[in-house]
Amino acid sequence: MGDIFWIVIIATSIWVLVDAKTIGVKKGQIQEMGNIGPWGWFFVCLLIWIVGFPFYLAKRSEFKRINGK
Repeated sequence: MGDIFWIVIIATSIWVLVDAKTIGVKKGQIQEMGNIGPWGWFFVCLLIWIVGFPFYLAKRSEFKRINGK
């Protein structure tokens, strides 16, 4: 069961990195919390997944709106 947990964390963190690059996330696009680039999102999700992954999902629409995707 523990192995599945780590696989999910690693897989979703990689997805966040790829998705952030795809939608054009860059540091400095937003002025509030979450003002980090794709690699920053990757490491936040990898290290504190329980907070980082849902937070990325919440900010994703804002980044998509800013980048017109």
